[in-house]
Amino acid sequence: MTILGVKWSRWLGALGLFLSVTGCLSPIALHRAVVEYDRASARIRAEMLLLNIARSKHVEPLHFTAVSSVTATFTFGAQAGFSPTGTETGPLVAPFLTGTVIESPTITIVPVEGEEFTKRILSPMDAKKVAFLFHQGVEPAILLRLISEQLVIMNDKGLTVVRNDPVEVAQYVEFRRRVLHISSLKFWEGLYVGPIFYEEVLPISFPANSASPEILSALDNVLGALEKGYRWKQIKGKGPLLLTKQVVGRLAITNYDLPGLPNEERQRLNIEAESLPENSLLVDIRTGGPGGDYPMHGYFLFRSFSDVLRFVANGISRAPEFDVEQDKRTPQVLSNPAQTLVIEVTPREPKDAAFRVKHRDFWYSIGQPEKESDKVLPWNQEAFRTLSELYQMTVTDISHVPAPAITIAK
Repeated sequence: MTILGVKWSRWLGALGLFLSVTGCLSPIALHRAVVEYDRASARIRAEMLLLNIARSKHVEPLHFTAVSSVTATFTFGAQAGFSPTGTETGPLVAPFLTGTVIESPTITIVPVEGEEFTKRILSPMDAKKVAFLFHQGVEPAILLRLISEQLVIMNDKGLTVVRNDPVEVAQYVEFRRRVLHISSLKFWEGLYVGPIFYEEVLPISFPANSASPEILSALDNVLGALEKGYRWKQIKGKGPLLLTKQVVGRLAITNYDLPGLPNEERQRLNIEAESLPENSLLVDIRTGGPGGDYPMHGYFLFRSFSDVLRFVANGISRAPEFDVEQDKRTPQVLSNPAQTLVIEVTPREPKDAAFRVKHRDFWYSIGQPEKESDKVLPWNQEAFRTLSELYQMTVTDISHVPAPAITIAK
């Protein structure tokens, strides 16, 4: 049988092929939806950061909103049949094949607020977050310039505070040079960031008279120590057995391998670190090691995430950063831009920006990365990514935020 010059068997074959292709549209549409929604969610988070930088510039309250969930329903349809051709000389009807895909997304957004989140935003960052980002490969100069409020240098003459604030010109220059020196140590593989490990020895002695009540008390102490994680160990392979426990102490930045120090010295170093504020990180660059021509001993004091945004916002116009040359004792470095993070502010919408947001009739944006060497990451984009990672490490799990959610159905 022939329909409009097309054999019936061929038309049925084409119909079957069409229906099978329509069935394949389901995973294709799902793949496209997941990728596009992921891109949209990442773009929203980036633009939310830009918006709060703009708010901070105008001394406005910060406010964050996040996408809590995205659900989408896909309806797939297929139709086949005959329709009039509308011609008098040719066939009266012609076969047709059509397919439809209807997408119905539902997006839930949640204002990120409440006491717990506010405390996280306003509380100074702890050293564990900083060390984690160090080990993820973040450029030390980017991280320390973003989150450090000041560097406190400790020596025989006392304490010297070096603030990370362009308003304090002399202090800011010294801060930049110190941070740049630390960053160069990473490039030359001479930087160590990690906890201070040491062996804590529990002094327990046994009296000579084994029948005395004192030995029973000592045995009780041994049993209690073993329950707390102490183990018998012979120090340096000789001498009596001692009860010891490995202690994971505070974090430190050094230009030497910490386990290479004697146990007593590591313990003293940790006691010093324990005396510092929680939002601090000990730094100990010694002579004799990489970068030892420019030694420093002290600690970094970290900002809150709110203060990080304020620092970036002030750098737009109120307190702009400026060029600082490296110290003569610092090896060559690959990047040393004037500004930690450049935020472009324009009256018109930028066309080639990576991210943009409008606030008070001005556009705030992050530009596209320029072509650089494969060995050098684009500094500004890396700084903005680090800022985003700091925010994600600060925000709570929004699925449990007791704030009113807003659901948008398309």
